[in-house]
Amino acid sequence: MRKFGQLLSAMIWQNVAVIIAVGIIRELFGIYGWFYNDRLLLLVNPIYNTLLPILLAYTGGKLMGGQRGAVVASIVTYGLTLASSTSVIFGAMIVGPVIGWIVNKLDSAVKKRLPVGSELLIGNLIGAIVAVFFTSICFLYVGQTLSAGVKWSTALLEDVIYAGWLPLTALIIEPAKVFFFNNIINYGILAPLGIQQAKELSKSIFFLLEANPGPGFGVLLAYWLKTKAEQRRGAKISCFIQFFGGIHEVYFPYILRKPLLLLSVVTGGMIGTITFQLFDVGLVSLPSPGSIFLFIGLAPKEDMLFVLIGVLASALVSFLISFLVLDPFLKSPTEEENREHVTEITRLETVDQLNEEQTGAQWLEEKAYQEPKCNQINQSNFQHIHKILFVCEAGLGSSAVGAAMLRKKLRQANLEIEVDNAGLDEIPEDVNLIICHQKLLSNVQKTAPDRMYYPLQSFTEMKGYDDLIERLKRENN
Repeated sequence: MRKFGQLLSAMIWQNVAVIIAVGIIRELFGIYGWFYNDRLLLLVNPIYNTLLPILLAYTGGKLMGGQRGAVVASIVTYGLTLASSTSVIFGAMIVGPVIGWIVNKLDSAVKKRLPVGSELLIGNLIGAIVAVFFTSICFLYVGQTLSAGVKWSTALLEDVIYAGWLPLTALIIEPAKVFFFNNIINYGILAPLGIQQAKELSKSIFFLLEANPGPGFGVLLAYWLKTKAEQRRGAKISCFIQFFGGIHEVYFPYILRKPLLLLSVVTGGMIGTITFQLFDVGLVSLPSPGSIFLFIGLAPKEDMLFVLIGVLASALVSFLISFLVLDPFLKSPTEEENREHVTEITRLETVDQLNEEQTGAQWLEEKAYQEPKCNQINQSNFQHIHKILFVCEAGLGSSAVGAAMLRKKLRQANLEIEVDNAGLDEIPEDVNLIICHQKLLSNVQKTAPDRMYYPLQSFTEMKGYDDLIERLKRENN
């Protein structure tokens, strides 16, 4: 299930620009918009009914079956869109990976038996035959069945929303976020539901559930007031990154350090959802990242004030509970360690870099850096390192900030080594050294065996980077 969730998540976030673009069109020219324009609004349905499903299927097909799988999945999904009277976003997210997998398996099975020189011909014929067969099936039989299922599920979701059960989703969403399932929850589950609802109602409450910055902001605010000196400065920076930059991962380590704070974010999330339901508000598109600026910007003009009230209400409740839970004097990293981490973060060239790359202000973790315990990295290996890859679950924020920090340190040390970041399922073959979180090491080793690994407790663990740079410099010299 975790793999499937990662796949759905990857399909959505790789196409999130299209989803936000549709949201902006709705925000400006829709029925709740500032400048209603029925001609421009005609763009929305073709994008949701045809373009977005094909893009999602293409992405899923490529992830599972390469370029040929992507193309075949797109053709099959196009047949599905023609036969369906509703948006087939959910269908595309299933059809794409399945068709990609089938093409990949057929290619692998046939490749060993082909005469030399006929690989391209037979490969293209296989793709065309699969496309014709499954496009016909989807066009004749699957499309209308899927339409009926979508209408039934939409009605069921509306019943759940109006029955008042929706706030209870915070019991699942908030703990899952803290354990770094936030991308799977948001992109893999809530985003497709929100897109479907927004197509019907022009806005959706599902876009507000996981992305609400209020609960996490309340926790960080309580830490800010309960700490002092450098610790307070670190919490202050985290507040701005989380609330305005939309990088929610910044508060996860704070809660992991004090698990009782789960009560704060769960209660805050429930209060926020109750408020959103009370005023019947939603967003026109997925806010990615979950910044308060996107929350306000993607809210219909009549909903802006009430969306803000919901966020602030959740933040206030989370703050009050956190303030009561936290000890008067928190055990935090030493001032020297904190100063070192804060300096590194503030040295990143722009605030935009932080907003796009920083997820992990895990630099406030209490645990000191520990020497990596895997034996794949040693002095003799360093002469072969020409590409370093940071890996996290989705290949988004935390790996990006780690890559940015190491890239800068390598430049300062005059070492010309390529540094990149990727998701767990997107590790290229030409990588020599993989840097990942310690909790992810076993998964990385299964996905990319026979590589060198350098696990860290945090992607902003400066001592880990300094040690790596020193060892690289010694070998280089």
